Amino acid sequence: MVRLMKVLILGSSPNAFAAAYTLADAGHCVDMLETASVLGAPYVTVDGGEAGLAYPHFCSVLAEKWNLPVANLAHTGRSAIRADGSWLHVRRTGLIGATERDTKAWPHFMELMGNAGELLYHLYSNPEPPTFLAEAWRELGRRQSMEVLRLPWMSLRDLLDEWFEDQTLKGVLAEAALEGVPQGPFAAGTAYSLLGRWANGQVLNPMTMRGGCSSFFAALKAGLEGRTIQLFHYPGTPVLAPDQRSLVVDTHAFEFDYLLSDKDARWTYTQLVNPRFLETEFNSAIRNIRGRGVWQRGLGTCAYPQHWPEEARLDLIHWEPGLVRLEKAWDRIKRNLDVEEGPLQLCWPGLLDDSRPADLVQETFGYGSGWMAAETGQAHLDVQNRKYFTPVDYERDWQFTQGHLFGAERDLSQSFFLRPIPDYEPPLENLDLCGSALHPANHTGRSGHWKALELIRRQP
Repeated sequence: MVRLMKVLILGSSPNAFAAAYTLADAGHCVDMLETASVLGAPYVTVDGGEAGLAYPHFCSVLAEKWNLPVANLAHTGRSAIRADGSWLHVRRTGLIGATERDTKAWPHFMELMGNAGELLYHLYSNPEPPTFLAEAWRELGRRQSMEVLRLPWMSLRDLLDEWFEDQTLKGVLAEAALEGVPQGPFAAGTAYSLLGRWANGQVLNPMTMRGGCSSFFAALKAGLEGRTIQLFHYPGTPVLAPDQRSLVVDTHAFEFDYLLSDKDARWTYTQLVNPRFLETEFNSAIRNIRGRGVWQRGLGTCAYPQHWPEEARLDLIHWEPGLVRLEKAWDRIKRNLDVEEGPLQLCWPGLLDDSRPADLVQETFGYGSGWMAAETGQAHLDVQNRKYFTPVDYERDWQFTQGHLFGAERDLSQSFFLRPIPDYEPPLENLDLCGSALHPANHTGRSGHWKALELIRRQP
């Protein structure tokens, strides 16, 4: 007979909700506790505006499973404006505005990334990954399996130079990969970042939630009704009791059999947990987790330019992308220099979602100067009412170490060695992570859902 637990989840992100739903449906009693200044942080700000997620969405399979009142809306793809004013459109069905050679190579590249992405997805989600991988590997065949095997260790530059000749196309794919990775595209292992985002479906058709972050959180909160889940909001500093069986915030104490932290690994195991309870090697590994968030989000108002192509209206739009430009921007950042021409992605969520203002423009991935790139580029944008969310905001207000929304770099080494994998044994028997610090390091709810399933399987 399965022992029912009282589980406390620290945080209120989509992953926290997914973990809570999964555990409650299995009969466990769940308390959710948010200690940040606002419920739904870092996705909803104090004034109810957008925050960390530029295009929030929840895993469609999970939303349907729990009958959540959410509506995912998919961007049609990605587009890029070149320095000469011409455009490139990247779609699952093909490329528009690319060279003949790249157009022919695109379906074969899609096949490779699809095979590798499927393997990676199931590696994280399958309770018996070695057995699954052996079967999947045989199905790929010798040539494809060798292509997949060499892929994660390559740099983005090597991978994309091998497949394509258009510098703009290379820049689009590199920028899609490197959000959440403080590295340039010339670094070894950065091809893995593209693979990880491909497996999550975030490269070609990123999705957003109807109504934006505030509506997103309201929908998640509505799903609590009828479940054995209680949601508490007590802003303050949580303190773990010496017996590791209760969490105290000011005068409020929460007892638990098991604690799941929605925060990142470094904050959880250095600020929440006293390091003396952990092994020396583990403490060293935790302190080596690199975050250093370097990208920022921006909001503003600006109508979609009438002279821009109609087929790009529902896309994520990249501003003059390129591998060299991206590498130079990162090189200046790591030397603490200002970035004058960094990467910039824009989208108009109101054109996809009629519940939002049509002139709302979001900067979804920017280094340093952000909007300045748009102001000085080939096609001028006059952005008004600007508002930024920087890594400083993420760390100060929402406990993301070094301002990194994904809890750590999404590079090859940290993904395989510093993120828990299936069947990972946590250092404390009744405390684990459930947020974006886990595989697959996204905010769609899957990380929390998979961790809750793993916790249920581990129970005697």
